[in-house]
Amino acid sequence: MSGKINNKTLLYVFVGLIGILVITKLLTSNKLVRTLDTELVIIDTSRITHIQLYPRSETGEEIEFEKIGTKWTVSSNNIRGAADHNSLNRSLSELINLKTERLVARSEDKWGEFQVSDSLSTRLVIHEGKKKTLDLVIGRFDYQPPPGGIQGFQGNQQNQFSGVSYVRKYSEAEVYAVEGFLGLSFNQGFNTWRDQTISNLNQSQISRLVFDYPADSGFIAQRSQAGWQVAGLPADSASMVQYLNEISRKRSSSFEDGFQPSVAPDYQLNIEGDNMPQIVIRAFSQPGGDVILNSSINPETYFRSSRNDIFAEIFKPASNLLSGQK
Repeated sequence: MSGKINNKTLLYVFVGLIGILVITKLLTSNKLVRTLDTELVIIDTSRITHIQLYPRSETGEEIEFEKIGTKWTVSSNNIRGAADHNSLNRSLSELINLKTERLVARSEDKWGEFQVSDSLSTRLVIHEGKKKTLDLVIGRFDYQPPPGGIQGFQGNQQNQFSGVSYVRKYSEAEVYAVEGFLGLSFNQGFNTWRDQTISNLNQSQISRLVFDYPADSGFIAQRSQAGWQVAGLPADSASMVQYLNEISRKRSSSFEDGFQPSVAPDYQLNIEGDNMPQIVIRAFSQPGGDVILNSSINPETYFRSSRNDIFAEIFKPASNLLSGQK
């Protein structure tokens, strides 16, 4: 009798252990799948209204982006200006295309290794209206060389470098490895996010340049069927091509915040053309020899330049453009 009871008891115990094992495996499996399939980033870029960024490169100093209509502004330490839409859009595009590779840590004791602690990381907070839709901590970035090395090739294309960034949600302990250059994209200083544009135009559309210089030394460069003329004389074609190349894309990170002109510019260039708005670039002479530049493309922003830098590339004398002249 006791033998039957013991056997029956053992059977119940055995069945119970199997049940516990099955349940444990199911729970562990579900937890693993849930963790690896977690959507780290669920945002609608068209609805983003406000971004707070705390880059490691700025020792956590806040950089704030605000969308006003269709335009973005960026501010830090009471300085506000137009944001560089291309830089911001590229970084947001990388963010929404983020792919989780693997879970690398489950606890806070690994944060230092992956640089996702408060003092070592870049924090990104995104708002859609009054709703906070993302609070992400971005840590260490690692380059991943191509399989064949730097000189390796696949087919007819050279292998490209890739990257891995380490991130975590601000309120959670888990750290993830994600594909891409997120660790570099958002760890940028304030001036990098600002609109640095002085000129941005299609040089083939330019047909007339009006140079307004001190002491009546200005002149007009005009394109005709016979080619460019400068002050009524034939221009050197190579010099004109080089000059138009130079002024078509001009940027500067030497911001002169707080400058307010009180007098008319000392130098001014009007750029006119076909199917394009007129662009005006102004230069204000400063004590010590530098100049402050301003462009109608980026009217609220001022840049400092030495006489031998961007200023000299834009405001050339007529002799530099004339045929037979250096």
